[in-house]
Amino acid sequence: ALGCKLQKFFPAEVAGGVKMLKALTGPYAHTGIKFIPLGGVNASNAHEYLTLPIVAAIGGSWMVERKLIAEKNWSTIRALTAEAVQLAASASV
Repeated sequence: ALGCKLQKFFPAEVAGGVKMLKALTGPYAHTGIKFIPLGGVNASNAHEYLTLPIVAAIGGSWMVERKLIAEKNWSTIRALTAEAVQLAASASV
């Protein structure tokens, strides 16, 4: 009712993950609301989230872990980020 059409869904996996978002699709899809799941989203489940029409985007720290930053492991961060971009691209086809 207040026009907030983009909502953070955190912690996604603990709160029911993909199953919960599918359940929310029924009563809320007609409103145009979209969710951004965060918390427990990773390379192995990102595609499943991204294929849901009620999901606008995902977030995940698996791409840029603090340890990788501390180690200045830019090549691994670059590779993990490229993997995430590829996951997003394949889900939008």
